[in-house]
Order: sequence, then structure tokens, then C-alpha cells
Amino acid sequence: MALAGAALALVAAGAVVLAVAGGGGDGGRKSGGAAGASSTTAAGGAAATGPGTTGGAAGGASTSSAPGPSGGGGTGTTGSSATTKGSGPAGPANGPGLVAFASRRFGAPGIYVVAGDGTGEKLLTPTQGEYNTPVWSPDGTRIAFAGRRLDNTDVYVVGADGKGERRLTTDPGEDFDPAWSPDGRRIAFTGHRGGSTHVYVVDAAGGGEHRLTDSPDEELGPAWSPDGGRIAYTRNTAAGAAIWVVGADGSGARAIESPPGQNLSPMWSPDGSRLAFVSTRAGGSNAHIFVAAADGSGAVAVTADPGDDLSPSWSPDGRRLAYISQRNGDRDVHVVDADGRNDHAVAANRSEEATPVWSPDNVHIAFVSDRDGLRHLYSVAADGSGLRRLTPGPGPDFDPRWR
Repeated sequence: MALAGAALALVAAGAVVLAVAGGGGDGGRKSGGAAGASSTTAAGGAAATGPGTTGGAAGGASTSSAPGPSGGGGTGTTGSSATTKGSGPAGPANGPGLVAFASRRFGAPGIYVVAGDGTGEKLLTPTQGEYNTPVWSPDGTRIAFAGRRLDNTDVYVVGADGKGERRLTTDPGEDFDPAWSPDGRRIAFTGHRGGSTHVYVVDAAGGGEHRLTDSPDEELGPAWSPDGGRIAYTRNTAAGAAIWVVGADGSGARAIESPPGQNLSPMWSPDGSRLAFVSTRAGGSNAHIFVAAADGSGAVAVTADPGDDLSPSWSPDGRRLAYISQRNGDRDVHVVDADGRNDHAVAANRSEEATPVWSPDNVHIAFVSDRDGLRHLYSVAADGSGLRRLTPGPGPDFDPRWR
């Protein structure tokens, strides 16, 4: 499928829509969208949602200057669930770690955790609202997330046991895309304020908020380098999307991947020496996964099939990438070596998969799939064996992050 019409399209009122490494079912990983400003869309997911709307048909969650509640394909039907609200979250003894995720299930939307074997699911945010993009703190004791309560979206932090929730941002604008610093002391995020969208940083304990980027363009999707010294992000320029890097103190901003082609969704390798990103630079309208040195040099395509390739996710050992491939008309989970070899499907059927993320032991991949009707979380081994559904609730579930 060409990226135009799926993940890279021009929409009315001057809104440039781009592919984000979120994949389908990301449920508003960067959510919402308002005409008149650039926005970034994750191809192949639940419908993009604007402020105050609900998710719809498959089509992509978006990063926008005006994020709304997370898309997830609509409100889930009622049904039984193994969710608990009183006991602590299941620990690693129940499976390979914990998976945090967001859900829009009817009557209990929020941020959840579940063990890697599908047991011990727990709701961490009982307050009604719209939630997305849970991300684990480096020490695994806290989860940052974007939450819409009342009339705007802010960044919050909650303990992995559901205790000690703290609201970190209070601006009347929209704040989303939280990303922890490696030392766990700060959180970078995308803020849409005063009609512009930029990268901000706030202390994880609250306070110390400041704007990090200051160009006339939309700047969003921060990704902190493993050494804590740099932040990569996407900058939507008049010529197209570019990948920029800025010092964690706001100094030295520079482009490392620029048009021609759309270049976006940077993800640092675990050792910080490389960046994976999505780009259309190979020509045509299809997006592929590229890997470059941390300074942007030596970019090489690691996928080259006829369809769009999105949502790159590094394995913890830095040897492989999981990603979403649309080469067969569906959206399937693939794994490829970081040098482009040994590309193979690990979860493929006539359904829509999205948002692959690795377990800390390099063995399993969690992802979102609608193979059972609604979007739920699944896991599979990197060799394609041992497919397991992780979330028992009615769904839709999205935005998995493994600890």
C-alpha cells in the first residue's frame, strides 16, 4: 500500500499528515488532530481522533498540535475481565516482566499493567478520562502517561502499583508524548501551546518545566538518547519532515536527516550509537525502515519491500528490529536484523497488527492485534512461536510498553 492515503497524505486546511512509528492500534500514541496545523499520523491504526471525539475505523492514530483522546477503533463492548483494582501488579515471576498499556474499554478506560504471561491485569488510573502512551521509568517503579481529564491533555506519573499519581503539566494547551530521561529525573514531552507545537522538559517530581526547542516549525515526538545528553525529535518543515537532535539543555539543535523524502520517528539503539527511523527517501511513496549512525551518517535501508514499513522497535541487545510491514496488504509484525538480513514475519494473518515492543530478555514481542475482533494485546516469541493473548478484557487496548 502506498504511503499516500495510508500514512503520508496531505489533508485540507494545510495540515500535513506524516507516518509515525506507532503503527496501528497505537490508540493515539500521539493523539488527535486539528486542521490548520501539521500533524503526524501512525499508519494503520485506529482512526485519528480530535478533541472530544472517539475512535473509528482503521486509519491511524496521530501526533498533532491538538491531541485528543486516544483512538482505539471505538468503545469496546461489555464483557468479563480479569482486571483487579486492589492487589499490586503481577511481578516478573508470573512471566517475562510487566507490560503497561492503555485501554478504552467501556466503563474502565485507563492505564493498565499485565504480566508478560497475561496474568494479574490491574487498572492503575481509576479516574475516568482518556489515556495513552504509558512509558516506564528507567528503574521500572513509575509510569508516565498522557491523560485527558476534563478539557485538556496533560502528562502524569503514577507508581507501578497504582499509587502516588502526580500531574506534571497544567498548561491549558495539550501535552503528550512523554519520554523519560535515562536517569529518571526528567520527562521530555510534546506540548501544543499558544498555537505552536514544541518539545518541552519537566522534572519527574514536578516543577522545572521549560521549552527545549524554538523553531518556527512543528517539533514533536522526543526520544532521549541512552546517555541522557541528547534528544531526537521530528521537525515538520515546509520541505517535509526532518529528524533533528538537540542537547538535553536545549543547545546545539541540528538536522541529522533531512528531505528529500519524509524522515521521522527516530529511535535510539540501546547503546546510543545508531538511530532507526522511518523514511520515504528511497523514492516513491512507500515508507521503509532505515538505520543510521547517531550523527545521521551512513543511513541504510533495512527494509525494501513494496509496502509501507513502520513502527521500528530495537531489541534490547541492539541486534534486531521489530516493525510493522504492510507488504501483503495487511499490517503484520516482522523482525529483521539491524543490517537488513533475516527479515521474517512473526505475527501475520488477515488482521491488523500494530506497535511491536520487545521484552527485556530479547525473547518476546508484545503487539496490538484485532484478530479476535477488537484490539487486544498479544505476545509472540521472536521466532514466531508461542502466540499468546495478554489482555482478557473487552478492549480496545493499545500502546504496550514492556518492563
